[in-house]
Amino acid sequence: MPDAHWDRRRLLRATGALVLAAGLAACTAPGGDTGTTPSGAGGGGQGLPPTITILSIRALTGPVSFAGINAQKGIDLAVEQVAKDGLLGGSTLEIETKDVGASTQEAASAASQAIADPSYAAILGPEASAQAAAVSPIAQSSGMPVAYVQAGSGGVLVGDYTFRVTPPAQSYFGVVGDHLSREDVRTASVLFNSGNPTLAELGQTVVPQLGAQRGFRIVGSAGVEVTAQDFTTAASQIAGQAPDVAFLMLTGPQSPVAITQLRQAGFTGEIVGMSAMGAGNLAPAGAQAAGAVWPSNFTATQSAPSSQEFVRAYQAKYGGEAPNNYAAEAYDAVWFLARGIAKANSTDRAAVQHGLDAVAKDGFAGAQGELTFDGHDARVPGVLVRWDGAAEAVLADGTS
Repeated sequence: MPDAHWDRRRLLRATGALVLAAGLAACTAPGGDTGTTPSGAGGGGQGLPPTITILSIRALTGPVSFAGINAQKGIDLAVEQVAKDGLLGGSTLEIETKDVGASTQEAASAASQAIADPSYAAILGPEASAQAAAVSPIAQSSGMPVAYVQAGSGGVLVGDYTFRVTPPAQSYFGVVGDHLSREDVRTASVLFNSGNPTLAELGQTVVPQLGAQRGFRIVGSAGVEVTAQDFTTAASQIAGQAPDVAFLMLTGPQSPVAITQLRQAGFTGEIVGMSAMGAGNLAPAGAQAAGAVWPSNFTATQSAPSSQEFVRAYQAKYGGEAPNNYAAEAYDAVWFLARGIAKANSTDRAAVQHGLDAVAKDGFAGAQGELTFDGHDARVPGVLVRWDGAAEAVLADGTS
C-alpha cells in the first residue's frame, strides 16, 4: 500500500496498491541520451482506457514548495481544460500528486512505485534537479515516460523516455546579455547557490561565458549554502568589489534578503537574477529591489496570444490571481503529456514515448508562448523582466 506520506487531500482519485519495484532505485544514470528502448517496452495504439492516470511528484512542502504549490495550480487548470477540449475523447485524465518535499529518496521511491503499477501511463517529474536526476535513470531503464518542469541541471535528460518542458535558463539568458550591452557593463560579481545544481551552473559557467561574449569581466564570485539566509559577508565583499552589475543566482526566498543586504552594504549597481526572482518573490524587499532584472521563460504580461489565453483562464479559476512561471510550466507539461497520449492513442508506455517524441518535433503554443524542442528539451524566446519596487514589468519580449 502507499506509505503515509501520500498527500491524500491532493489526489484527484485514490488508486489501488502500489508495489515498489525491486532493485530499481539502485540504477545509475547513463552518461547521456542513448536513444535506446528499454527491454520489455511493448507496442501501442490499442485505444485509450476510460481513465488515464499520471503520477505527479511535487514538492508541496519544504524549501522549494513555492514552486511545487504554484505548479499544482497550473496542473489543476490544465486537467480541467484537457477534459473540456475533448483531446482524449471519452477518457478522463487524472493526475495523482505525491508530496516528496525535499527528499531525493522519496522522489525515487515514488517513481519506482508508479513504474511497478501498470495503471500509470507517465510521470510528471519533480522540480528539484537532484530529485529529477535520481528519477530519470529509473524511468529510462524501465521505459516510463517522464516530463519535467524546472530540473534544469545535467543528468535529467538521460534517454528517450525523459523530457523537460521548462527551457533551461542558459537557452534564453541572451536577453540579459543584450540588456547589459546596452548598459555598457564592464565588470560583474557573482553570488550563487552552490547547493542547487542549476543555480551553481549559472553562476560558475553561464555568467562567465556571457561575460566573455559580451565584454565584461568577473571581479568576484562566491557560493552560499542552499538554505543560507544571511548574506552580509557576501554583500560586503561585493560592495567592496564595486562591480557594475551583481549577478544573484539564488532561490526565490533568498533573493529579497540578499538584495536588501546588498543595498545596505552600499552597492548601487545593477542587479541581475533568475526567474526565481519572479512569482512575487521580491515583494518583501519592496523598493530596495527596484531595478532588479531577470530573464524568464514566462511572465503574466508577455504578449504571446497563447500566453494571454492561459493568463485569462488562470485568473478566472483563481480569483484574479496572476500566474507565475511555475504554474505556466506545469500547465504546459500536462498538455504536453496529454498531446503525446492522444497521438499514441494508447497508454502503453512505449507508445506514449513515441507520441511525446512527435509532439516535441512539432512543438506547440502553450502558456510559455511558442514551444519548440531541442531533442527532448523545451525552448522559448524568453522575456526580460524588471521589478519596479511593487510589481513586475516586461523590458524585452521575445514572444511578441
